[in-house]
Amino acid sequence: MRYPRTATLIAMLALAMLAMVPTARAQNTVGTITQIQGVANIQRGAQNLVVVTNMPVLLHDRIVTQPGASLTIGLLDNSSLQLGSSATLSIDESVLINGVGAPSKVGLLGGKLHSLIVGAMRGSTTTFEVHTPNAIGAVRGTEWDTDYEEGNTRGDKYKDCRRFTDFDVQDGTVQVCNTDTPPDCEECHVGHRCTFACGAFFLDGESAAAGAGAGGGLGLGAVVIGGVIVVGGVVGGLAAAGGFDGGGGGTPPPPGTPSK
Repeated sequence: MRYPRTATLIAMLALAMLAMVPTARAQNTVGTITQIQGVANIQRGAQNLVVVTNMPVLLHDRIVTQPGASLTIGLLDNSSLQLGSSATLSIDESVLINGVGAPSKVGLLGGKLHSLIVGAMRGSTTTFEVHTPNAIGAVRGTEWDTDYEEGNTRGDKYKDCRRFTDFDVQDGTVQVCNTDTPPDCEECHVGHRCTFACGAFFLDGESAAAGAGAGGGLGLGAVVIGGVIVVGGVVGGLAAAGGFDGGGGGTPPPPGTPSK
């Protein structure tokens, strides 16, 4: 009698484990592929999956788009992430909002990401962060582009730096930080382009002029080094201040509480 009873218990345990798999996957789901153009792949553990419409996106997925490709990840409450051509995005951390999984921290290792954060994801108790190798953008509710590139210089203005993160804000405010320890953080407002060249912060081009006119306080060609604003003649100052030493590289603590 003992053997049939043991076999029954084993069978019941196996069924319980199988039932747990869909539940665990549901808890790890943070979004869904709603649009795909061209070819993209999801690296999920040892798997390399071809992206198709309606595919779930899970915590710890790494999504890679090929040249000319783009995709959209639909999130909670019509929030979305749009990944551009030749880009790599990792889903690093997630949070449950009203019982539904959503990404709370993503890593942009190359290319361009358009983030639209609305609805419950922009609540006062949640924060969404985009990390690149040399910068962090943190918000509670906004729409903005993050663009990371490395390998090429951008002329004498940025000296020998070869790592750039650009933030272009279409709505709301993004708190942007470098990866120093502790990090230097600034606010990037709507209509502005904020750039981290290695570890130095710039507000340049038309966005800088608009920022000064809107009371942002930073003029054209302004740079912030260690919390000090320098205007004009910044190249020599950057070199002296170590602004192009790679921008840190340590893992920063989480940014301070960002503004809406």
